[in-house]
Amino acid sequence: MSEQQRILEMIEKGQITAAEGMELLDALNVTKATEVIQNIETVTMTKRNYKFLKVRVTSDIKSVNVNVNIPIRLLTTISEIADKMTTMVPADARSEMAAKGIDISSIDFAKIIEEIINGTLDDPNIVDVEAWDEGHKAMVKVKVYVD
Repeated sequence: MSEQQRILEMIEKGQITAAEGMELLDALNVTKATEVIQNIETVTMTKRNYKFLKVRVTSDIKSVNVNVNIPIRLLTTISEIADKMTTMVPADARSEMAAKGIDISSIDFAKIIEEIINGTLDDPNIVDVEAWDEGHKAMVKVKVYVD
């Protein structure tokens, strides 16, 4: 039962007057309005202003060193093709990833891009992977994040 119904029942049963009931209803509405304002302020305060999507690929023997900085403004264009991003990954790479339990078709790239652009992404670290490169006998690190 809602608080409003309880107050109305108390008035109906004669436990409180109509004026007292109005005061309680007003106080209840003020409390709810305050909660809504606090929630809006919390969301507004946690909004981040990201400038770049960054991709870093390194290895401990320096055989790989990639630094890519993509301006966030460019992501608005990319978001239009986000649904097709999984098809851009070569089929053999998708198969190899699937064999290792990684299903990139289940990743909602459009949602990630939307959250980056809006500044509402919970964690600025999007991808953080370390993998052993047997051919070079080195640890390769891939990090994708926003800054």
